[in-house]
Amino acid sequence: KEDSLIYIATLITIFATSLLSGIFGMAGGMVLMFVLLSLYPVPVAMVLHGLVQLTANGSRCFILRSHIITEINLNYFLGALVALITFTLISFAPQKAYVLIMLGLFPNLMKFAMKFWRFDIRSKNSAIGAGLMMTSLQLLAGVSGPALDVFYQNSKLSRFEIVANKALSQMISHLFKCIFYISLISINNHFPGWLLALAAFLAIMGTRVGTTILGRWNENSFTRYTNKLITGVSFVCIIQGAYLLAA
Repeated sequence: KEDSLIYIATLITIFATSLLSGIFGMAGGMVLMFVLLSLYPVPVAMVLHGLVQLTANGSRCFILRSHIITEINLNYFLGALVALITFTLISFAPQKAYVLIMLGLFPNLMKFAMKFWRFDIRSKNSAIGAGLMMTSLQLLAGVSGPALDVFYQNSKLSRFEIVANKALSQMISHLFKCIFYISLISINNHFPGWLLALAAFLAIMGTRVGTTILGRWNENSFTRYTNKLITGVSFVCIIQGAYLLAA
């Protein structure tokens, strides 16, 4: 019975957060990671989160495929590969409290960094740096979407281009996260096949509905609500992480 309640909570969260990601291009993954960490051990949460986000971002890439810019994501891939190789060599896996604190702090640290560096995902160096930093954050905290947003704020891309290219970049980082953490667990011992199949379906449906809502928004509303959502979720993650650390 307890497992059934956990599975139901997981599936509801997957649909709701995929809906959020379909609208904002991120934030949903951050909320999903927070909930999964409350339900599962860190490696299990990382793999399930990665598989769901691969599906959600993949469907978002397909829906918005005409807005994808190949050069951005090739450079991002190079940086991401360096991060995966580095973490594989040092074999580092963080504790749950530290994951939550990093999850909450990193988006705000990136905003602070913007005062000293001007990031633009369209430049080669920024895209490679984004791949390295965001994939490292994926391996440490499970999520990098809100921090990745910093690289797009000066890019002058449309909201559709932002969501599409962030989706492909996130796919790369989530794939590498799954590769890194899947060696630490046995998926069959934690997730029945039907759960993974239904999770993938709900992720696609939530993304589809969210992308439809995105089409009805204007650029100003998109930016304003994105910032508010990230601030709120970051605060909750830091408080929860601090609580676990103190306990």
